[in-house]
Amino acid sequence: MSSSPETPVIEVQALKKRLGTQDVLRGVDLQVRRGETCVVLGRSGCGKSVLLKHIIALMRPTSGRVLIEGEEITGLPERQLLDVRRKVGMLFQSAALFDSMTVEQNLAFPLKEQGIRDPKVIKERVTEALDMVDLLGAESKMPEKLSGGMRKRVGLARTVVGRPRCILYDEPTTGLDPITSDSINRLIRRLQKRISVTSVVVTHDMKTAFHCGDSIVFLHEGRVYFQGTVDQLRASTDPVITDFIEGRSGDAD
Repeated sequence: MSSSPETPVIEVQALKKRLGTQDVLRGVDLQVRRGETCVVLGRSGCGKSVLLKHIIALMRPTSGRVLIEGEEITGLPERQLLDVRRKVGMLFQSAALFDSMTVEQNLAFPLKEQGIRDPKVIKERVTEALDMVDLLGAESKMPEKLSGGMRKRVGLARTVVGRPRCILYDEPTTGLDPITSDSINRLIRRLQKRISVTSVVVTHDMKTAFHCGDSIVFLHEGRVYFQGTVDQLRASTDPVITDFIEGRSGDAD
């Protein structure tokens, strides 16, 4: 299905997900425009990562729809989902590298999965991706020799090497020190500008939200509680939002 420039790259409609007896998502609606970075905030257990997994069809909804570039993906068989997942790359919290492979082999793997066999093409694509994340020269390193920040950047390079139209980030700065976190935030912004990628960033980190977000979605109790710009979020006087931004529990002493 072809999409017009006005078609949202990612669209979620009335998405519900029940896990056991718990309603994790209770009717989420979301649109992400081409080239936009949408940050999804919310307390632990509010459904942020579950939403992300639905966008890449790692989970199936109880009800509702997910569309990528105007194509509904919720009912697609696994074979057709392979084409969707080439459009949508995901950076997992752990970076999900193969520990038995070098950095170069980790990046070459998804290209070979796409059917690319020419060693010269693979080498060029790997070099291009490592250059984007400032890791040229790390090709022969093993994941165990990488710092947490370097692992995250290699994971991001492996995500962009397939030239996706969208990138999903699951807590990209978790476990990183403030300086390394800042470098990852700047990298997310730089990639958006360099390759015009559409992004969804799930995070607890307000610095990441404020630095990276064009739009902010705040999930609360399985629903979209707030949707707007960074400035609108900062200006909110809603105690649910201000408690989250300030890191207050909201419980009485």
